[in-house]
Amino acid sequence: MKPSLLFTILILWSISSFAQQTKIENNTEYHSVDLAKGDAKFLALKDSAQKHLSQFIDSLAKHGADRNNYAFSVKTDFVEKGVHEHMWSQVFLLKNGSFEGIFIDSPFDIKNIKPGDKVSIKKDAVEDWIIENIRTGQQTGYFSDKYLHSKD
Repeated sequence: MKPSLLFTILILWSISSFAQQTKIENNTEYHSVDLAKGDAKFLALKDSAQKHLSQFIDSLAKHGADRNNYAFSVKTDFVEKGVHEHMWSQVFLLKNGSFEGIFIDSPFDIKNIKPGDKVSIKKDAVEDWIIENIRTGQQTGYFSDKYLHSKD
Protein backbone atom coordinates (compact mmCIF):
# COMPACT_ATOMS: atom_id res chain seq x y z
CA MET A 1 0.00 0.00 0.00
CA LYS A 2 1.40 3.41 -0.94
CA PRO A 3 2.34 5.59 2.08
CA SER A 4 0.07 8.47 1.07
CA LEU A 5 -2.87 6.06 0.77
CA LEU A 6 -2.00 4.64 4.18
CA PHE A 7 -1.95 8.18 5.60
CA THR A 8 -5.34 8.90 4.04
CA ILE A 9 -6.78 5.76 5.60
CA LEU A 10 -5.26 6.64 8.98
CA ILE A 11 -6.70 10.17 8.82
CA LEU A 12 -10.13 8.90 7.89
CA TRP A 13 -9.95 6.25 10.60
CA SER A 14 -8.80 8.75 13.23
CA ILE A 15 -11.53 11.23 12.44
CA SER A 16 -14.06 8.43 12.29
CA SER A 17 -13.61 7.41 15.92
CA PHE A 18 -16.04 10.04 17.25
CA ALA A 19 -19.70 10.02 16.40
CA GLN A 20 -22.93 11.87 15.81
CA GLN A 21 -23.68 10.72 12.26
CA THR A 22 -22.42 7.42 10.93
CA LYS A 23 -22.22 5.97 7.44
CA ILE A 24 -20.44 3.13 5.71
CA GLU A 25 -18.87 3.75 2.32
CA ASN A 26 -16.54 1.35 0.47
CA ASN A 27 -16.36 -0.88 3.57
CA THR A 28 -15.17 2.03 5.73
CA GLU A 29 -17.24 3.42 8.60
CA TYR A 30 -17.36 7.22 8.88
CA HIS A 31 -18.59 9.29 11.85
CA SER A 32 -19.14 13.00 12.35
CA VAL A 33 -19.21 15.30 15.37
CA ASP A 34 -21.86 17.99 15.73
CA LEU A 35 -20.55 21.16 17.37
CA ALA A 36 -22.57 24.23 18.25
CA LYS A 37 -22.03 27.17 15.95
CA GLY A 38 -19.41 29.36 17.56
CA ASP A 39 -18.08 26.54 19.80
CA ALA A 40 -15.51 28.52 21.82
CA LYS A 41 -13.13 25.62 22.41
CA PHE A 42 -13.09 24.60 18.73
CA LEU A 43 -12.53 28.22 17.66
CA ALA A 44 -9.63 28.50 20.14
CA LEU A 45 -8.10 25.35 18.64
CA LYS A 46 -8.48 26.88 15.17
CA ASP A 47 -6.67 29.97 16.47
CA SER A 48 -3.85 27.69 17.73
CA ALA A 49 -3.61 26.01 14.33
CA GLN A 50 -3.44 29.41 12.62
CA LYS A 51 -0.87 30.69 15.13
CA HIS A 52 1.43 27.76 14.28
CA LEU A 53 0.65 27.62 10.55
CA SER A 54 4.12 28.93 9.68
CA GLN A 55 5.54 25.65 11.05
CA PHE A 56 3.30 23.73 8.63
CA ILE A 57 4.24 26.00 5.72
CA ASP A 58 7.98 25.72 6.44
CA SER A 59 7.80 21.92 6.63
CA LEU A 60 5.68 21.75 3.47
CA ALA A 61 8.29 23.86 1.63
CA LYS A 62 11.07 21.60 2.88
CA HIS A 63 9.41 18.16 2.58
CA GLY A 64 6.32 18.63 0.40
CA ALA A 65 7.88 16.95 -2.64
CA ASP A 66 8.80 13.88 -0.55
CA ARG A 67 5.43 12.12 -0.67
CA ASN A 68 7.00 8.78 0.26
CA ASN A 69 8.00 10.04 3.71
CA TYR A 70 5.69 12.98 4.50
CA ALA A 71 1.99 13.78 4.25
CA PHE A 72 0.49 17.23 4.81
CA SER A 73 -3.22 17.70 5.48
CA VAL A 74 -5.44 20.65 6.37
CA LYS A 75 -8.99 20.82 7.69
CA THR A 76 -11.32 23.51 6.41
CA ASP A 77 -15.00 24.36 6.30
CA PHE A 78 -16.76 23.27 3.11
CA VAL A 79 -20.17 24.89 2.53
CA GLU A 80 -23.03 23.97 0.22
CA LYS A 81 -26.46 25.64 0.40
CA GLY A 82 -25.80 26.81 3.96
CA VAL A 83 -24.66 23.37 5.16
CA HIS A 84 -21.18 23.32 6.72
CA GLU A 85 -18.86 20.32 7.00
CA HIS A 86 -15.35 20.62 8.37
CA MET A 87 -13.22 18.16 6.41
CA TRP A 88 -9.67 17.18 5.49
CA SER A 89 -7.64 17.63 2.31
CA GLN A 90 -4.11 16.48 1.59
CA VAL A 91 -2.02 19.37 0.28
CA PHE A 92 1.14 19.40 -1.78
CA LEU A 93 2.16 23.04 -2.14
CA LEU A 94 1.38 26.61 -1.19
CA LYS A 95 0.83 28.88 -4.19
CA ASN A 96 -0.31 32.52 -4.09
CA GLY A 97 -1.61 32.20 -0.52
CA SER A 98 -3.57 28.98 -1.12
CA PHE A 99 -2.78 25.33 -0.47
CA GLU A 100 -3.20 23.10 -3.53
CA GLY A 101 -4.12 19.45 -3.06
CA ILE A 102 -6.86 16.84 -3.09
CA PHE A 103 -9.92 16.27 -0.94
CA ILE A 104 -9.51 13.11 1.21
CA ASP A 105 -12.56 13.13 3.48
CA SER A 106 -16.05 11.68 3.12
CA PRO A 107 -18.90 14.24 3.25
CA PHE A 108 -22.19 13.40 4.92
CA ASP A 109 -24.46 16.12 3.54
CA ILE A 110 -22.43 18.07 1.00
CA LYS A 111 -22.69 16.62 -2.49
CA ASN A 112 -20.52 18.98 -4.55
CA ILE A 113 -17.17 17.40 -3.55
CA LYS A 114 -15.86 13.85 -3.37
CA PRO A 115 -12.58 12.16 -2.39
CA GLY A 116 -9.89 12.80 -4.99
CA ASP A 117 -11.28 16.16 -6.16
CA LYS A 118 -8.67 18.91 -6.54
CA VAL A 119 -8.92 21.68 -3.94
CA SER A 120 -7.43 25.11 -3.36
CA ILE A 121 -7.64 26.27 0.27
CA LYS A 122 -6.74 29.79 1.41
CA LYS A 123 -4.28 29.95 4.31
CA ASP A 124 -6.72 31.84 6.52
CA ALA A 125 -9.40 29.15 6.00
CA VAL A 126 -7.27 26.43 7.63
CA GLU A 127 -8.92 25.22 10.86
CA ASP A 128 -6.42 22.49 11.70
CA TRP A 129 -3.39 20.82 10.12
CA ILE A 130 -1.34 17.67 10.37
CA ILE A 131 2.19 16.90 9.27
CA GLU A 132 2.89 13.18 9.28
CA ASN A 133 6.33 11.67 8.99
CA ILE A 134 5.22 8.43 7.35
CA ARG A 135 8.46 6.64 8.08
CA THR A 136 8.30 7.25 11.86
CA GLY A 137 4.53 7.70 12.25
CA GLN A 138 5.10 10.96 14.12
CA GLN A 139 2.36 13.57 13.73
CA THR A 140 2.67 17.29 14.33
CA GLY A 141 -0.33 19.57 14.64
CA TYR A 142 -3.82 18.02 14.83
CA PHE A 143 -4.86 20.58 17.43
CA SER A 144 -8.52 19.50 17.54
CA ASP A 145 -7.89 15.76 18.00
CA LYS A 146 -8.43 15.38 21.76
CA TYR A 147 -11.33 17.82 21.88
CA LEU A 148 -13.27 16.17 19.05
CA HIS A 149 -12.65 12.73 20.53
CA SER A 150 -14.03 14.00 23.85
CA LYS A 151 -17.33 14.75 22.10
CA ASP A 152 -17.94 11.04 21.51
